[in-house]
Amino acid sequence: MTAAVLVLLALAGLLVLAAALLLARGRLVAVTVRGYSMSPTLMPGDRILMLRGRRRVATGRVAVVVAPHPEHGWHAPAGTTPDSWYVKRIVAVAGEPVPHWARRCPGTHVPPGMLVLLGERPGSMDSKQWGYCPEDKLIGTVLLRLRAAAASGAPSSLPS
Repeated sequence: MTAAVLVLLALAGLLVLAAALLLARGRLVAVTVRGYSMSPTLMPGDRILMLRGRRRVATGRVAVVVAPHPEHGWHAPAGTTPDSWYVKRIVAVAGEPVPHWARRCPGTHVPPGMLVLLGERPGSMDSKQWGYCPEDKLIGTVLLRLRAAAASGAPSSLPS
């Protein structure tokens, strides 16, 4: 074996070790998508790998957030937050212009600590209906799709 191959093997081993540590700490979470709001990017039954926390928050990333309250949206009183999660694309973060379609998001620029979210399927429930999503409602960001849904419509556990 050449020195370059040994270095690559060592790096691969370190990556596997880092991933194992993140999994052990509960930072990496595999979830199953339910619903069509992110189709065609994500379909019901797709398995995705999410990194918990706010480290990778950026425009264009797919995020997992606490679902809005049916009456109060993302600004529900404490203790009334639903147990379900939404999967949506981040389309604007603090300081960026508010998209023209986000009529429930006041102002011209996203305020600090807020996100504008969008489902990719027309008619999805997102910032069009609920306004800004506070960053503290963010559970994590999606790193990758682990497995595409089975053609038969795999069972699911995470609403999009």
